[in-house]
Amino acid sequence: MQMQAGGDASATPFHPAAVALQGLFTLANETEREIARGLGINLTDFRALSALELSGPVTVGKLAEDLGATPATTTAIVNRLESRGYVARHRGADDRRQVQVSATPESAKGIMALMRPLMTATDQHLKALPAAQQSAVADFLDVARHLMRDHLRTLSEKDSQ
Repeated sequence: MQMQAGGDASATPFHPAAVALQGLFTLANETEREIARGLGINLTDFRALSALELSGPVTVGKLAEDLGATPATTTAIVNRLESRGYVARHRGADDRRQVQVSATPESAKGIMALMRPLMTATDQHLKALPAAQQSAVADFLDVARHLMRDHLRTLSEKDSQ
């Protein structure tokens, strides 16, 4: 089914690439859920682990802020992830009260093991394209990423008002 603007059947349809991108978002969410299942954790914990993979070591308070969760909830998430060997706590050298959490190398290995087949197939497909098409795909995805970040920011600002 081709997506219509505003759900109105009489409206102009979106470009097929925009519709395909929306489908990709849906599949990304489903893939995220399956990766979490493959790691033996729930989706919320996987999202916290993913945030740690991107950010590097942070305090539980900062992770809570990044996740939009309470510190208590985030502490429970970190405890579960730590018990599975996916995160580690590190005390500050100067201030032992300062504790940061970080993803372990095991978590990155586990995620990559589940993602490698998709990453390899995508990489091979892209490298088989002519250089101009490779560049066009990379440019489109970069623009889409920026548009999505801006849209997310807009949605977040609406929620905070």
